[in-house]
Amino acid sequence: MLKKPKMIWFDYGQTLVKEANFNGVKGTEAVLQYAVTNKYGLTAAQVQAEAEKINQELGRFDPARRHLFQVEVPNHMFTAYLYESLGIQLSISSEEIDRVFWDAAAPGTPTEGIESFLSFCIKTIFGRAC
Repeated sequence: MLKKPKMIWFDYGQTLVKEANFNGVKGTEAVLQYAVTNKYGLTAAQVQAEAEKINQELGRFDPARRHLFQVEVPNHMFTAYLYESLGIQLSISSEEIDRVFWDAAAPGTPTEGIESFLSFCIKTIFGRAC
C-alpha cells in the first residue's frame, strides 16, 4: 500500500510553466515604463548592460564564482541599487518591479497538460475535486 505524500515538489520552469527564453532588455523596457525620473535618459539596453556588469562583479549567476561571496543579494535590493544608482526613480514597489520585469523578460504560460495533471494529483492523492 502506498503512503499518501505529505508534500509534492515541482520544478517551476518548463515543468509547471513553459517560459520563453530570457530577454533582460525586454524586462527592463517594461520596468522603464514606470520611470518617473530617468536623470541620464538611459535606454533599456544601457540599464540592462549595467545590471549585467554588476551581476558579473557580484558573481550572482556564475556557479564557478558564487561560492566566493558571503552575501546573497536579493532581487529587491539589487533592483533598488541598480535604478537608484542610475538616477532612475520608479513609481512602483520593488515587488512590482520584479513582477513587471520577469513577466516581460521570461513570459510564461502553463505547460501543456499541467492543469489536468495537477487536478489528477489533487483528486487521487488528496481525494477532492478541484
